[in-house]
Order: sequence, then C-alpha cells, then structure tokens
Amino acid sequence: MGKGNATMAVTVHERVETIPDEIVEGFKSLGVGDIGHVQTFGFMDTAIRPVWSDVRLVGRAVTVRMPSMDIGVSRAAIRACKPGDVLVVDRAGDTEFACWGGGAGLLAMVQGVAGLIVDGAVTDAMEITDLKWPVYSRSISGLVGRPGQEYGEVNTIISCGGVPVSPGDLIVADDDGIVVVRPHEATELMHEVERRFGSTPNIRQWLRDGKPIADHPIAQRFFSTE
Repeated sequence: MGKGNATMAVTVHERVETIPDEIVEGFKSLGVGDIGHVQTFGFMDTAIRPVWSDVRLVGRAVTVRMPSMDIGVSRAAIRACKPGDVLVVDRAGDTEFACWGGGAGLLAMVQGVAGLIVDGAVTDAMEITDLKWPVYSRSISGLVGRPGQEYGEVNTIISCGGVPVSPGDLIVADDDGIVVVRPHEATELMHEVERRFGSTPNIRQWLRDGKPIADHPIAQRFFSTE
C-alpha cells in the first residue's frame, strides 16, 4: 500500500504537502461563495454543515477513512497532522454513530489542527461550540462509536460530501459550504478569484466598520447611471 506504517488494521500513510504556504494564506481572505462565482466543481454536498455558525476553515487536508463504528483511527489521524491541517473524514455512509466529540476535538485543537469535516455524525455539539473549533458534519448524534482498532486509514484518497479528496488538497470552508481545491489548480484559482473580487470590500466588514451601506462599491455600481 505504498509507504506507511500499520498498527493492527490502522494504516497511516505519509502526510502530503504540495501547496505553498502563501497560497494557503491567500485563500483565507476568500469566501466559498467567491470561489463559486468562478468554479462549479469541487463543492461538497450542502447537507454537510458547520456545527456552529460564523465559521471559516482553510488548510491542507489530512484524510481519514473510518467506515465502521470503530473510531480508534481518530487518535492516529490527529498525530498525523501538522498545525493548520484540516481533518477530512469519510464515514462510508454512516450518519448514526458519531465518530468525533468534544474530547477528540480538544486534543486536535491543542495539536494545532485547524478544523474537522465529517461526512457522517459528530457528538457533543455544545462542547464543540464552546471550543469555537471549526467542525462540519452531516449529522449530530448521541450514539457514539467505540475506540477500538478494527479498521482505519489515514492519508488515502477518500470521498467526502460526494467529492474525492486526496491528502494535501486545499479545503476552503465557511457558512456557505465547503470546496476542495486541487494543488495544481490552487494558484490560478486564487488569482482568478482575486481578479474578480479582490478590489471589492467585504460587505460584513464594511458594516462592522460603521460605514453606510449605500456607499459600498456594489451599491454604487447598482445605482450608477453610467
């Protein structure tokens, strides 16, 4: 199965990092909706939503395959991350057994993991909200998996929200959804979005600064008679 090491049936492959830091940082100022104006693919199922709102998440993917009620691979996944990474979990259609909760979230947060996306269930929604650690999931459940080591794989190609995700792909997520950006497309996509929206001030920040909405460039263009 290529380079990697196995503990029982849990296999951890090498972490992948092919997107430069400056490109990752550049996407932190771009919204998912901005990307959706210039690209139509790579967007996860809209049923995968943030546990708490007003959230932003950008980072390289560390992928996890966890296709059973056995959630023992979660600790190995956390150890495989570097600060700023995003854990992306494929639950193979299981939306009942929660594979992540407040305790695992705290461990990941301390490790510097930027956030979590689960195509499945999480638990401890209130704890996750209090942590203010970005978590996206398809469902929330009080039925929790067990920490054995039946099976799991880290840093392999998975499917999450109907989108294939490879280790090292760039994850961009906010309240509007989640988009997966391939490393070879990241630089050009960032520049394309910046060309379209880079000179337009963020409306929410504009209002937070106490500026009249009628003076925002979008409003000015709408009411322009030219």
